[in-house]
Amino acid sequence: MDGTSINSEKLINYVENNLSRNEIQIEENQINNSDIKVYEKELSFSTIKIYVLKLGNDYNITISGGDNPHIGTSVLAIPRPSLTGDESISATSSVMNMIGHKDEQICRYIAEKVCINKNAVVLCSGGFHVDNISKDGINEVLQAVKELAEMI
Repeated sequence: MDGTSINSEKLINYVENNLSRNEIQIEENQINNSDIKVYEKELSFSTIKIYVLKLGNDYNITISGGDNPHIGTSVLAIPRPSLTGDESISATSSVMNMIGHKDEQICRYIAEKVCINKNAVVLCSGGFHVDNISKDGINEVLQAVKELAEMI
């Protein structure tokens, strides 16, 4: 293949013609349940869970909770030297947000906190949804996220 754009039919033909089954190896069970740590907090109206998978030096984190867990946001946080010049670590984040979702605040907080604390690349995705959540409920979720982030 010469690096130019191709359609899926050409790709399938290339793979079938150039790779034997022996060249493609799939390792089963690369991730065990013991590799995933779960941090959970009961709220007055729901539960929030944070699943953490360490991948080499990096972290893949999923936030789930409320009446309708979903993927509303993904945040990729990358460590870098702080712009203060004090040799501390900071983070640069990229966000992909579903239209109308407000999950960025919790995913960004977790991604950047873990990124800075661990000096590691962190991908945090997920969502917490409760219909007609009150302002106090939102504050309770935000406080729970801060507490759970300290545990990771």
